[in-house]
Amino acid sequence: MILFGIVTYKEKFWECKSFQTLYSSYKESGEKEKLFLFVFDNTDIEDWDLKSPDFPDIQIEYFNNKANPGIPAAYNAIAGYAKDNNFDNIAFLDQDSELPANLYSVYLDYSLKKYPLCVPQIFSDNKIVSPSLYINFRPQFYDKFDNDELPLKGNSCINTGIMIKTDIFFKNNGYNTDIRLDFSDHEFLDRLTAYDINMKIMPVVIKQNFSFIDNTKKQDIFRYKFFIKDLKVYSKSSKKPVTMFFYVDLPRLLRLSFRHKSLEFLKIRIKS
Repeated sequence: MILFGIVTYKEKFWECKSFQTLYSSYKESGEKEKLFLFVFDNTDIEDWDLKSPDFPDIQIEYFNNKANPGIPAAYNAIAGYAKDNNFDNIAFLDQDSELPANLYSVYLDYSLKKYPLCVPQIFSDNKIVSPSLYINFRPQFYDKFDNDELPLKGNSCINTGIMIKTDIFFKNNGYNTDIRLDFSDHEFLDRLTAYDINMKIMPVVIKQNFSFIDNTKKQDIFRYKFFIKDLKVYSKSSKKPVTMFFYVDLPRLLRLSFRHKSLEFLKIRIKS
């Protein structure tokens, strides 16, 4: 069985793109067993009250954590529920992914196989952004895949759509909750390389909107503060702080500073 997990923020789960397209994919598959879903809602609005429509063909576990502990904490909670309720596979989704009609059928098929880690192909602006090569903590994108399997060593992928065996997830000690957002996927997969497993690429294409590309200066400053905190944790765990500084830290600082023609990002970095 697969437990699908969607992490939401300030959006009713049944109105988010991931839920709607997942549900449509499930209906398209003709599967008679229920769709199992865990919604972890990070919405931190005090009077946030959801009265969900009835979905008789979905078993939904809903949890709202107003402390907004971040993506890794949400994934660990979803995985904990999967383990306690004997789900063999966990598939993680965010709220704004456009999932294809074949997704549910393909995931169901691959869940019955022994692959420890299966990943979809993520496209943004008609380019493959995940899986990707991962060199010096930076992704380098593939134009195409020569086969449907990649070694974890030297490659990585983003969290969206990954399906992992529950026992492997816990063998890897789950996600690092000291990282709230940035690098959570790469840090998790870095540790997973210790088990000498490959990622199986499924014939599933997911369209992803990376909204931060159009961020305002105010939004980028808010986001950059979280980036720096996550960077410090990842840098420490990777034991390659110099490499991370020159390939990740400094380029992000320069890019944001030039984009907004502001020294505010430098001031934030110095104070951090």
